[in-house]
Amino acid sequence: MKKHLFKKIVTQVLVFSFFIGLSVSCQNDDNETEGGYYVRFKANGQQVEFTVQGATIAAFAQAGNTYNAVFTGYDSSSNVGLQVYDNKEITMATYSGYTLSGSSFIGALIHYKDNLGTLYSQDALNPTTSITISEITSSAVKGTFSGILKASGKPDLSITQGEFFVWRSN
Repeated sequence: MKKHLFKKIVTQVLVFSFFIGLSVSCQNDDNETEGGYYVRFKANGQQVEFTVQGATIAAFAQAGNTYNAVFTGYDSSSNVGLQVYDNKEITMATYSGYTLSGSSFIGALIHYKDNLGTLYSQDALNPTTSITISEITSSAVKGTFSGILKASGKPDLSITQGEFFVWRSN
């Protein structure tokens, strides 16, 4: 039951992330980094970086008593999504793991689709992810992240030295 609910929530968040990214990407299709926004990390030691402006974004939402924030970076062949959940407003804090507390999920989720099309996400039953939000302004969000991600039939993917500075859409 918990695993089914988890999969449903992850699917909804991925769809939400996709549509936010799609709607914002039309605003600025160039590859310039005039805003200096980025999402970057090492995936098993290999540097990954997203710097296309309009594709490095943050969005905040609330559904019932669950608050969430989504931070994304993407390009034409790969993407990363960072999500935090809480039963109170998202603030500058560290979010880790992923648990059900009453009727709210609390924690951090990370997904990464590499340029070969493999989708990695944290273990549903024993997540080892962490997202720290160090700055929230009316126009941007900044922080760090790390975790161990999994994909069916693939070795675990270690995400280290993750950092983001993204444009805030709302």
